[in-house]
Amino acid sequence: MRVVIYDEECLEPITVVNLPGLTEKNLEEKRHWRVSIHDGMNEPREASVNRAYSDSLRYVDLSFERIVRVTVGRGKQVTWMCLTRATELAMLLTPDWLPGQRPAIEQLQLEKERLASLMIGSLTSREV
Repeated sequence: MRVVIYDEECLEPITVVNLPGLTEKNLEEKRHWRVSIHDGMNEPREASVNRAYSDSLRYVDLSFERIVRVTVGRGKQVTWMCLTRATELAMLLTPDWLPGQRPAIEQLQLEKERLASLMIGSLTSREV
């Protein structure tokens, strides 16, 4: 499920992430989720006996609030709002893109790959 994470205090959008396995049924049962940050600083390290393994990992705690609204054309709509207090850590999560952003991102990725292949080609070509 793709969600927009909002700052809990000011309701400012932080990032958009894809949380695989998260469904509306799961949210009905459990409204608080913990997501680990996957970066170089979050690699497993040796911990002392007094320290738990989970203490060395960084997590973002997310809470979900159900929002129900009634519209003229569609009737009752139910959606979920994802909130966090750990805004700085939430920005470290791997972002996903909204449907309107995907074409521009895909174009940038194609240009990046083309430029990289041109650079490799120019570095590997030999002048005679």
